Amino acid sequence: MNIISPSYNYTNSPAFSGHSRQIQTKLDRILNSPSKAIINEDEFISLLKKADITRPDKFIEEGSHNAVYKITRKYAARVPIGWKKEQNDWNAALTIGKRLFSTLRNYFGEPVLELDKFQILRNAGRHIPAGVPEHYSKILSNNSMKKYYLDKYLKTFATVPQAGYDEFAQDMARLNDIKLGPRRYCVFDYLNPNNVILRNGRLYLVDEIDTHADKSYANTTAKLLNVFINRLNRRSEAPNAPDEKIPYVRKIFKKVVLASEKAGLLHADSKEDYACWQTALKKCRINNEASTVLNTIEEIEYSCPPEKRIEKVNNYLNSLFCQNHINR
Repeated sequence: MNIISPSYNYTNSPAFSGHSRQIQTKLDRILNSPSKAIINEDEFISLLKKADITRPDKFIEEGSHNAVYKITRKYAARVPIGWKKEQNDWNAALTIGKRLFSTLRNYFGEPVLELDKFQILRNAGRHIPAGVPEHYSKILSNNSMKKYYLDKYLKTFATVPQAGYDEFAQDMARLNDIKLGPRRYCVFDYLNPNNVILRNGRLYLVDEIDTHADKSYANTTAKLLNVFINRLNRRSEAPNAPDEKIPYVRKIFKKVVLASEKAGLLHADSKEDYACWQTALKKCRINNEASTVLNTIEEIEYSCPPEKRIEKVNNYLNSLFCQNHINR
């Protein structure tokens, strides 16, 4: 789920005031309290009930199950699609976010406060989601969505600096290190590309994270390739790019692989991961088998000293592109 859609207009949006400003002021006070004690809990809940948070002009975006609305530029509300404040259990316990993912530097999906089905999270600000935004998927034809993907998305994400991909992959490595219990690890939802957004040259994860993975290396290069190359949206595979767009696909592919290599992510862990690689290679117009490519990268990892590894992998990827020349 993305927190701010590309079309959201800050210039024309009303300045926040009244209840929204009061919510931010009181929430700041709560979150900055050393004991995280709820101050005037009843008063704060009453304020939430009075605020018209889900009115149409505050709508930001919706995903598979939840919709997001702007409270202020600092905070947003996440509620189930179709949620009405009259249906919420306002007598439920008001709880501060658990900060399970505080080690992640590029994550906006964790609630800072929850009350029954009402969640408040940090507002990610103006951004562009990977793939085709969900709200576009509901109003555009299939041809228009493909055009957006090929003309807008590919070019935009191909120009993201390598450092942006590096930083995101490092966060995925940190996510792999989070252990919540015996055989209880974390994995992000890599089936929906909108869960990753671009903001000021940096990539962020914005959706809730599944905390029931059974292995500590679930976040792999394959899953990043699935997000950035393989998916149009959460329901559809990305279209095959024409010759003139393939360089964009290959730039994204190389940046993802190099970022993952730097972060020490496992490139593939399962048949599903291999399938993700095979699809990504196909999108890049690389005819080599995924097993061959992965085995070669693995050989480089074992045979090269760390300081030479990235250069060698980079050279190998370039050789793949040369072997699979595109006529333009």
